[in-house]
Amino acid sequence: MHRDKAVVFGIFVLAVAAALGFRVIRGGGAEPAYTEPVSQTKPTGIGEFRGACLQLHSGAADHPYEQYIDEIARAGANTLCMTVAAYQENCSSTSIFVDLRKTPSDEKIKSLIAYAHAQGLAVVLMPIVLLENPREGEWRGKINPSSWPDWWEDYENYIMHYAWLSDAAGAEVFMVGSELVSTESDTEKWQELIARVRKAFHGRLSYSSNWDHYSQVTFWDDLDIVGMTTYHDLSVGDNPTVEAIMGKWEPIKKTILDWQATVNRPIMFTEVGWPNQITCAQYPWDYYRSTDKPDPVGQARCFEAFFRVWEGEPSVAGYLIWEWRSYPGQVTDPQKDTSYVPCDKPAMDVISRHFHAPKARDTHSAVLPTSQPTAGG
Repeated sequence: MHRDKAVVFGIFVLAVAAALGFRVIRGGGAEPAYTEPVSQTKPTGIGEFRGACLQLHSGAADHPYEQYIDEIARAGANTLCMTVAAYQENCSSTSIFVDLRKTPSDEKIKSLIAYAHAQGLAVVLMPIVLLENPREGEWRGKINPSSWPDWWEDYENYIMHYAWLSDAAGAEVFMVGSELVSTESDTEKWQELIARVRKAFHGRLSYSSNWDHYSQVTFWDDLDIVGMTTYHDLSVGDNPTVEAIMGKWEPIKKTILDWQATVNRPIMFTEVGWPNQITCAQYPWDYYRSTDKPDPVGQARCFEAFFRVWEGEPSVAGYLIWEWRSYPGQVTDPQKDTSYVPCDKPAMDVISRHFHAPKARDTHSAVLPTSQPTAGG
């Protein structure tokens, strides 16, 4: 009798959650039968993935994702990275949920993958975890749930769901996680999850590590590509030149490549971005630091320095620009928008030129503005 009441209550909870626009992750159910993925022409060769990240953060049926995919393709990219989010309340929470008001339906995501393929783009799907109500100083790298087993159960169900979806739609790369620093020492749990994903997804697998924590990840041997962000401190004083920023990159590059030789996996830079702010070279991870001081030339120079240092490097599988505009009416004016979005800014000219450029191009022939606008325009 008690069990029957529990079942009824469970059904009631699921019904309420659905009515409120949430999808409960716990309890993955039976794994669907494997379906042969859609055959696609996939990029090949060194530096094969040259793309941009598009955040899927609206579940509205009429949200113009296709418009943004068209823009990315016209810019010269050959890859689209779509990020989909699940949420937990704060770092100590154990439950992970998908908010259907903020996340497209499964069928919509499949249709977007098909649409991207029709535009000649390879697709990377990157599920991430966000905090719904973070406390001061919290972010997903500091997750510390009150019950790790419960958290892992939810996380595994979340990842498996999108692994099956990605495979059915024929995505080329699937990310098993992003910047979950506090979990990365749990090698056994990650290896178990990756083994499950391998049975569901038949493309290449990666994980997006934080820029300062890639060497601490303990499960690279189980993946195909090393993913890492690029939010390094590149500060060299006020109004730095491209050459000065390149000089800051060189020792960082050597450290990364020396380490990469020990894991023998190609690198994909999963978030290549600098906010349009005067502090972008020094604090690229902090997009709240100088929101009243745009610096479109500085942003462009950071991108140019990145390309000159890394393009053509045999150990790099590709790069993904963070991030593309993603909602109607979004302000992208270079003197008003201080976000990462490069659209309509000098940085976009740099990015598009490198998207289109042959791999063996002369990376020192670029022309950038020589004058720096005053802070705040």
